[in-house]
This record gives sequence, C-alpha cells and structure tokens, in this order.
Amino acid sequence: MKYPDIFNPDLSRIGRRDSQTYNVVAGILVTDVIKTSLGPRGMEKVYIDILGEATVTKHGGAFLRKLDVDHPAAKAVVDAVNTVDTHVGDGTISAAVLMGAMLRQSKELLGRGFPTAVITRGFEEGMKYALEALDEIRIEADAGDRAMMRSLAVSCLEGKALFDALPDGRMADVFIDAVCQVADLERGTVNTDDIKIEEKPGDPADIRLVRGTVIDKPADNPGMPRTVGNVKVLLLNDPLETMRTKAESEIEITSPEQMGRFASQEDLDVLATVKKVVDSGAGLVVSRKGISGLAQERLAREGIMSVRRAKYNDLWWLEKSTGAKVCRSVEGISGGELGFAGRVHEESVGGDRMVFVESEDPGSVTILLRAGSKRHLDEFHRTALNAICVLRNFIESPFIVYGGGSCEAIMAKKIRERAPCLEGKEQVVVERFADALEEIPMTLARNLGMSALDALPAMRSMYAVAGNGCWYGVNAGTRELDDMAGTVVESLAVKQQVVKTAVEAANMILNVDDVFVKDLIDNTHCHIDGTVHAHKEPGRNHNHWEQEGLEQRQMHHYY
Repeated sequence: MKYPDIFNPDLSRIGRRDSQTYNVVAGILVTDVIKTSLGPRGMEKVYIDILGEATVTKHGGAFLRKLDVDHPAAKAVVDAVNTVDTHVGDGTISAAVLMGAMLRQSKELLGRGFPTAVITRGFEEGMKYALEALDEIRIEADAGDRAMMRSLAVSCLEGKALFDALPDGRMADVFIDAVCQVADLERGTVNTDDIKIEEKPGDPADIRLVRGTVIDKPADNPGMPRTVGNVKVLLLNDPLETMRTKAESEIEITSPEQMGRFASQEDLDVLATVKKVVDSGAGLVVSRKGISGLAQERLAREGIMSVRRAKYNDLWWLEKSTGAKVCRSVEGISGGELGFAGRVHEESVGGDRMVFVESEDPGSVTILLRAGSKRHLDEFHRTALNAICVLRNFIESPFIVYGGGSCEAIMAKKIRERAPCLEGKEQVVVERFADALEEIPMTLARNLGMSALDALPAMRSMYAVAGNGCWYGVNAGTRELDDMAGTVVESLAVKQQVVKTAVEAANMILNVDDVFVKDLIDNTHCHIDGTVHAHKEPGRNHNHWEQEGLEQRQMHHYY
C-alpha cells in the first residue's frame, strides 16, 4: 500500500539543529558588516544601487536599510537596528555590535549543549541587571543646561563630516539653538517635526539656522518687493486664478462681443478675489494652488509678496512659525487666520531663489544645510537628525552617562558581581552577557587601531583597583584608556534602548528552532488572453504561445 507524503514536494524543511545554527550565523554576519563603523574613528560604507548611484555613510541604520537581505534572521537584525534609530535616533551600530556579540556567545553555548530556554532566560536576567546598573550610575542634569547639551551634541557629531563644517564645533550650537527654540523645557517635550531641514548645494561653512520657515520657491512676480518687514501672513488653500469646472459644462457664445465679455468677467472675478486679499492687510500670501499673472500684477502694485503652489508641509511649518492658520475661504478672511512675520526676504541659495519667512519667536525653525554634492547633503541630513534626536532624548529624560565604552564596562562589572547569586546554568549565560557588553569597548579599541586583547584586561584591572565611581573607557583622541567623565557624554535613553532592543532581537532569533521554505516559483507570467499563472520548468511541458502565432510573442509579458 502506498502512503502519501506529509509535506508537498515543493516544501523544504531545514531541520531543528541546522535552523538555529543558520539563524545565528546570519545574524552574526549582518552585524559584522557594520561594526567597523563604530566610534569617531569608524570607517564609512558605500552602497551602490541598481542605477549606479552611490551612498556613502557611517550611519548604521541607513546602511543596513539599503541592503537587500533575504534571510529572516538577517532581516530581524535590520529591523532591530531600525527600531533603535526610530525611537532614540542614535546607537544603531552599538545595538548591532551587542546583538552580534550575544549571538556569538549563544553559538558557543549551543555547541556546549545549553538549552535555548536557558540562554534566553539568562539574557533576560542580564538585561534586567544591566538596566538596574544604568539606574545606579546615571547622572541627573538640568534639561535646560546648554553646556550639557553641547557635550551631548559634540559626542554625537564628533568624527562625522558635518561636525567639521563649522569651526570650533559651532555646528553643535546650531542644533542646540534649533531644539531649544521649539522645545517646551517646563514640560520636557520636543516635537522634532517642528525643525525643518532644507538642503542646497554650496559651501558647508554657510550652514545656518533660520528662525522661521524657508520656502524653496521664488516670489511669483519680478515686480514684487524682495524684502518686507513686520508683515501679516496669509495662507491660502484656494487659487487666485480662473479654475476649470469639475463637471463638464458648456457655454454657448454666438458673437465675438460675448467672448470678450466672458473673458473680461473672468478677469473681474479674479480681481475681486484679489481685492479681498488686499483688504485683509496681508503683506505675504502663500498659496497651495495657482496665482494667475493678473493677480500677481495686482498684488505687486499693492506691495504684497506672493508664493504660489507651495507644498502642504511648508504651510504647516508657516502655521507654526508665524501663528497663521490656513484660510478656510478667501471670500471671508478673518483676522484670526492671519499670522505675523518680522522679516520676509528673497535670497539666492545654491543658484535657486528661496523665500525666508523669519520671526523673533517662531514655533518652528529651519536648518539650511550646504554641501558640495547631493551625496554629502544626504549624509549631513542623516547626521543632523541624529543630533536633534539626541538633544530631544535629553530634554525628555535629562539623565546622562559617559561613553567611550565606559558605561558598558561598568554594566559588565556589576553584572558579574550579581551573577553568582543565580543558580544553574543561567549564571554562565549572564556572565556571557557581560562579555557581550564588553564587545563595544573592544570594537572601539579595534577601530582606533589599538589592541583589543591588551585593552580589555587593562580596563578590567583599572575598575578592580579604582572601584565604583570611575568611568574608564577608550579615549578616541589619545587612543588610550582614560577616565571618560566629562569627555564623551551620552544620553541614558540611548543606552537603555540599545540594551532592550539587542536582547529582544537576539532572543527572537534564538527561539526559532525550525524553518520551512516553500519553493519559489519565478515563472509567473501573463498570456495574450489575460490568463495569469505560474509553473515550473518553462517551455518543457507548456507552450507559451499556443494558438497565438509567433507574431504575438512581443505581447507576452513576464513579471
């Protein structure tokens, strides 16, 4: 008697033992790709897409997002790094390094016969001890302390191209001014969307903060003023031009005089609408829709500057910076819908004309980035977002720790002190978690050209002699082990997020003990009659062109 198979022939099973091994190895390989970018002396990565455009970056999240990985474990690592980038905006490479170290320790423990459940529980215990250690060593600061903010910003920017754009580290002051302008220090909240980042080619030394909104469009008419001060701002969602009707309509004209009267009436309607704008007292009109040439000329004669077809986001930023509200109807403009700008002027930036709408105390600001190429502008933009997020984290949670691997070394030391309290094999796993934390200072040392084998025992010896209260880590400036207190400052929120995300991602990969793969069918296609289907071995048992003739081959599409 013939019995049927359990699985279909097109379903493959990798197996329990091999699945765990492959998953762990895939995770390690992905993290090893990016670990050389850790620290101020880290190397940059280049990704070239199918169009030949190159992306040069040392941002861990941005680079891993570019990679097209197929393995589920590798995708889990990329997703975990993106989670860190989304929530805290920094620490992406540290999270990848910690994940890779944990997976490497897990691979060795699995080879020694440790059950997966014991390893995952041990990592969870280690995470709990690490977070408790962070709460013990954290340093509270004032959310409005600009000196501390500057230390945080410099630590985030140091070693990146944007940091050297302005001399004496003034780039950090640009971000501090931007965040402090839009932050509510009393409540400890910051909306980073209130900071607009505009990019234009040019000299990086011309990077500046604009206290207001920059519109990447010129004034509509050459006859309009190029600079106006202390003006009311009107934001329109309606056009100042003749619009076609949405429904089909027909007008019967029997004489040239009727055609002239029809055109004149259209102009009169536009001028009547423009008169309502002029009577509102606005000195700047920004519209999402079009503004006709006739309306532009009338506005220019009245000394009003206008910008047409602005982006929706630009109107949103203008609402924040000027206090205006998008006008509901141009037929009835109310005074409460008008905003105020201290100075509006048009300026040539990077060969393009741009309108600057500035105020003394705006609710949103614009950082104007300049660089010699689009490639550098993209990297500057990524770095700027990192710095803004770090400052936001500090204002929302004003606790800091010191960097250079010193924080991870202290966590590892405290975890080892508590590990003997555990019973069973979890004690070994917790100690291995401490070893994984020390991979971060070891990677920093390697990227600086130091010997990691010499740096790690020397660091442990320093902590054993000095005891609690010291912050020994890897100093990138001197390439030596040094007290990092006051040298490299990092946000506590970043460290907490890195530890949590790394443990969760590593445990998720370890908990997968089997993988079933359905065979991919690449021969999905559509026939001339509209039939869409898929099959294996194209051409052997299936005629793609039956009853269609050779002349129809060019219409046979493959997907």
